[in-house]
Amino acid sequence: MTLVKGFSDVEMFIESLSSLGVNCFFGCEDQEFLLSKENTTVRYVRLQHEQAAVHAADGFARATGRPGVVLLTTASGITNSITGIATAYSDSVPVVIIAGQIQNNSLHNHHEAFHELDISGLTTAITKHTLKINTIEGIQEGLKQALSIASDGRPGPVLLELTTDTTMNEPQNHRFGRTPSKGRCQEKSMKMAIGLIESARKPVIFIGGGIIASGAAETLREVVKRTRIPVVSSLLGIGAMEARNPLYLGMLGMHGTFAANKAVHHCDLLISIGARFSDRVTGRISGFSPASKKIHVDIDPAEINKIIPIDVPIVSDAKEFLLSLENQLDYPKITANTGSWTNEVAGWKRTVPRFDQSNSVLNPQTVIRLLSDHSTQDTVVVTDVGQHQIWTAHHYAFTRPRTLITSGGLGTMGYGLPAAIGAAAACPGRSVICVSGDGSFQMNLQELITAVKYQLPLKIAILNNGYLGMVRQWQELFYQRRYSQVKMGSPNFAQLAQAYGIAGFSAQTEEEAKQIVSEAFQHTGPVLMEFNIMEEENVYPMVPPNHNNHQTILSR
Repeated sequence: MTLVKGFSDVEMFIESLSSLGVNCFFGCEDQEFLLSKENTTVRYVRLQHEQAAVHAADGFARATGRPGVVLLTTASGITNSITGIATAYSDSVPVVIIAGQIQNNSLHNHHEAFHELDISGLTTAITKHTLKINTIEGIQEGLKQALSIASDGRPGPVLLELTTDTTMNEPQNHRFGRTPSKGRCQEKSMKMAIGLIESARKPVIFIGGGIIASGAAETLREVVKRTRIPVVSSLLGIGAMEARNPLYLGMLGMHGTFAANKAVHHCDLLISIGARFSDRVTGRISGFSPASKKIHVDIDPAEINKIIPIDVPIVSDAKEFLLSLENQLDYPKITANTGSWTNEVAGWKRTVPRFDQSNSVLNPQTVIRLLSDHSTQDTVVVTDVGQHQIWTAHHYAFTRPRTLITSGGLGTMGYGLPAAIGAAAACPGRSVICVSGDGSFQMNLQELITAVKYQLPLKIAILNNGYLGMVRQWQELFYQRRYSQVKMGSPNFAQLAQAYGIAGFSAQTEEEAKQIVSEAFQHTGPVLMEFNIMEEENVYPMVPPNHNNHQTILSR
């Protein structure tokens, strides 16, 4: 590698990243002149805002399963990044945040404000671990530890603070480390779980993001194929099962399918793997799957018995559990017990009501299906948060893990575009679709210039209904249409895209939508499609707050 004059420390930083297998990192400072493009394979992607930079590292991590790395070099950069870090923490995403400046053979706090800012104090509640280093020589070991901790056990964000403080604090806040080795208690729990599965008459498997994080999708599919046990998923578990598999009943919970919610409500055994029973999944806790025994498998013991009382707790990596299960189950016994249940459940309606009865001139469900029809199995779909997120979860035919990237736990509006940039950086040559709404998109739309700069193959689809749609829907259904602060003002998104140098299209009807989707997928660079949909189109099904999952609103 060619030494950049005056910046040998930067060269050391880049070599450290490269030697540790990091081929891409993100930030907001103009660092590119520091990199010798001829002699390094490490790419630097510069975004416009620190929140977006962390979201991009998050998108990279979710698309690859490897930690995303982001370098933040100003005090306000750290405070700007908090939402991005909290998003990764909520969804257990491995991200390494490097806070500080590398310059002239030393580490700097950049200026007094940086030095006075208690970075670790600000981020303690939303990071898995904090490391501090105060010498340039320590950067490789610090990076190595940070990358390992971010991925180890339950993944999460790790802060690596570059400090001038010579009174080094001990590393803080290390959570969710390696899974405890299997002892007698674990073996007993496995035997109990196997006994319950083999004797159950109406079992259901509930999968969450832990299945995808552990790389367990293929093992899960094999177990389901042999046991014929129906499967439901959380939002972050989508993609672990093929959408068109008759044993996959769809998403569970507040906006879950009729089949998924009914199956979980009536099952006699619920096998939860890598899910944390959020309120969006359970509805009213006292009425959640009331007749079932419950097995809960999670790598983080703090999640077990936290919300739902569990009969058989198993602290394990999802893939390790499924591999162990696969080798021990009596499959003929299971299928003999559950045959009638499986046949009954497979016949329940998995589609979402009102799609065929929509009053929209252009309905959003049609748009999502058009995007799905024009995509390949490798296409990565990134969403923002709102109605479009749920329409995507229901109507896009996901077939592979890590092809849906979305903010689950924190529900971060503005996540979609920068996360899509990170996914595109992670997956060169693959199409990336960003589905957003007119509200979410305006929170980080400055990153359009980043997509242009790197000519990323983004297909941006904005479902424009003139409202903060999900909030408006709640106000309609539960507050007698007393709308407050939900009406949106928006630019002409297609013309805005063109102003940034991006091909921009708009559609008002289904025919126009078909035409622009077809045209957009022929472009190699970024494209923006604006779809004007019915203002008061709702997401259904919907379980009202403080109700049980079988008490579902199917239409107006």
